[in-house]
Amino acid sequence: MMSCSAAIRQMPQPPHLSSRKPIFYRLFRADPVAVRSALMALRELLARSADEDAVNRLELALAEVLNNICQHGAGEPAARPTGSRQLAPMVHLCVARHVGGIACAITDDGIPLPIALLPPANCPARVQDKDMAEDVELLPEGGFGWHLIRDLTYSLCYFREGRRNLLAFTVPLGDAYRINCLPGQFSPNCRG
Repeated sequence: MMSCSAAIRQMPQPPHLSSRKPIFYRLFRADPVAVRSALMALRELLARSADEDAVNRLELALAEVLNNICQHGAGEPAARPTGSRQLAPMVHLCVARHVGGIACAITDDGIPLPIALLPPANCPARVQDKDMAEDVELLPEGGFGWHLIRDLTYSLCYFREGRRNLLAFTVPLGDAYRINCLPGQFSPNCRG
């Protein structure tokens, strides 16, 4: 008969923590200080398991998304009932590092995202290199964050369920971000 300690030594051991892919989860009010704190903690966690370029792209995309929630998630003050005090939306941020990249899911209980922002046709046009000074003066203010988010991510999706918004996307790792496409070819990963 085998002793308990011998049986325990023969049991399969769990993988070392260093070989596991990190998962990050935070729950916070949509506040610039809370956003910065979450982004700094996320960067620290991912620094050990993802290339710096991917972490930079992730941080930029998340900063755009989370700052949009901070600025617009509670709605316009003029649209609220008189005397109501609208709290900043509650944000759930979940990020998981996996083989294909860094997957993100952000939910919040803020106002719905205007659907008009989502179709690519409604993104502000890119500034052309020639006559850039003239073009910049003619461009509308705002709306460029979504273009940036689309450019840094793939599998971007948004939906609203009940009183919550859900935005999810993946940030590719390393060379997967640098895929080039032939002229006229469309792919969400084209970076050419």
